[in-house]
Amino acid sequence: MMEDMQASKIFRKEFISIDGHKHGMIIEGENLNNPVLLFLHGGPGYPQYPMIKASGLEWSKYVTVCYWDQRGTGMSFDAKTQGPLTIDRFIDDTLKITEFLKKEFGKDKIYLFGHSWGTLLGSVAASKHPEHYYAYIGSGQMGRHFNSNEETYQFLLHTSIARNDKKAERKIRKINFDENFYQDKNYRDVLNRYLIKYGGGMKRENYKQKHGLMEILKCREYTWKEKLNFPRGLFTTYQAFGETIAKTDLVELANSFEIPVYIMQGKYDYQTTYNEAKRFFELIRAPHKKMYTFESSAHTPFLEEQDKFTKLFLQEVLTQHGNETTS
Repeated sequence: MMEDMQASKIFRKEFISIDGHKHGMIIEGENLNNPVLLFLHGGPGYPQYPMIKASGLEWSKYVTVCYWDQRGTGMSFDAKTQGPLTIDRFIDDTLKITEFLKKEFGKDKIYLFGHSWGTLLGSVAASKHPEHYYAYIGSGQMGRHFNSNEETYQFLLHTSIARNDKKAERKIRKINFDENFYQDKNYRDVLNRYLIKYGGGMKRENYKQKHGLMEILKCREYTWKEKLNFPRGLFTTYQAFGETIAKTDLVELANSFEIPVYIMQGKYDYQTTYNEAKRFFELIRAPHKKMYTFESSAHTPFLEEQDKFTKLFLQEVLTQHGNETTS
């Protein structure tokens, strides 16, 4: 009977309280014996369960995945109780969610996967608290956000010229890119309009802004109130973290790891650029580290090149750590 329970599908929509604030998460898997993985979404303020579910990624066959909505967005939005949004608080939340998962599933350690903004949280948590984790995996890995955006600006300008997109070129040239780029509404508008169009945004090909909206609207696991919290979360978290992210060099916050580190980066990622991810990888110290380049991907290689990602995840990451078996 216990074997049947362990081998059965796992789906839980769970809420726990941290410092008086309710945090929501979705947990999916197929075998309780499998390792547990905590997925740290990007944004900040952009839960990615709807996108991952719509993509058909099947990694929950091999790990029990926790999709936690971070404080201030989605299932975890409540303006009355969430309090000030700070890096330290989000790191502390990450550690408390980690401890909850370890206790709930009877694990000594779990895997930590960060995407985009989630790589900031994941890198710091894994660097400072290695006792909780088998390994850290970063995709859309952050480095120096100013330098990344400086490179993105040049990518947009050069691409507009190469495509003879005169309208875009005029708009891009009007921008005076400097250290205050995160406050520049015109720059954000150009990013929103052209980064996806030019294949440097969420996905390299076949993706538009409306796709993200439709993935959220069609996701049955979220209530309508929780869906409405997506735009609220994006606004409030950007207000809280925009300047901090813009001025951060992640190597200064997380440069030494006691656990293996894996970076899986899209070659055409211009939200968190490949060159900045590579610099981060080269400068950090870890007992074992590897960086994998996804040649046909932008910001979400684990969704864009799923076969390659799954193969690497199974053969290079899961087989190296822990004594738990995958189904």
